[in-house]
Amino acid sequence: LGGRKVVREGFKFAERWFLANGGWGSVSRESVGSVTGELDLEKLSLKDLKETVAPSGIVDSDRMVELFCGAVETLGSVGAAQYEASVSFGSEGTGPGQFQSVGRVAVHGEGSEQVVAAADYKGCRVNVFNVRSGEPVRSVGSKGDGPGQFQYPVGVAFNQRGDMYVGDYKLHRISVFDASGSYVRSFGERGGGEGQLSGPKGLAFTAGGELVVADSGNHRVQVLREDGTF
Repeated sequence: LGGRKVVREGFKFAERWFLANGGWGSVSRESVGSVTGELDLEKLSLKDLKETVAPSGIVDSDRMVELFCGAVETLGSVGAAQYEASVSFGSEGTGPGQFQSVGRVAVHGEGSEQVVAAADYKGCRVNVFNVRSGEPVRSVGSKGDGPGQFQYPVGVAFNQRGDMYVGDYKLHRISVFDASGSYVRSFGERGGGEGQLSGPKGLAFTAGGELVVADSGNHRVQVLREDGTF
């Protein structure tokens, strides 16, 4: 019966009627079912179900499961229709542009020069692709603990100049590569002090050029300068 707004308002009316008549102490489930059964609850959004229907307690658990499953399925089909993949990057393997496991990603640039970087944490490297063409541009890093090497690269971020920052979860440091992929420097060491790291994961830059680090092992977020100082 009716569109989403009508169904939502109708359900709220049914809830008020239920409470005004004494709730479960006075109203039978059959009576409640006859009222709510006139409403096409499948039209309600997942938010409506969570915020309005479920808290009311007047729809039994089996019916709520049906409604939630239907809403999630509808949301998925709508999402698939709205966000169909236009291009994909990489494949499984160890060759150029391939991955063993994909971690975090980051995007930099615009137009035909825009690139996306993706950390391959099992392959101990970061692959960079041209967004428009999907073709691999470069790969940086290798397995090890020397300059420019990784043990478990996870987080990736670009600063405004296009320098790429890569957080290594196991080496507790962040390595920096310039726009051409050449290694520049690393900073960070294991610890809980200012500027020290323990299992850095996600990285991001603020509009002001500060580096935000999800310092997972220390249960905190640190904001650092581009050179890694606190």
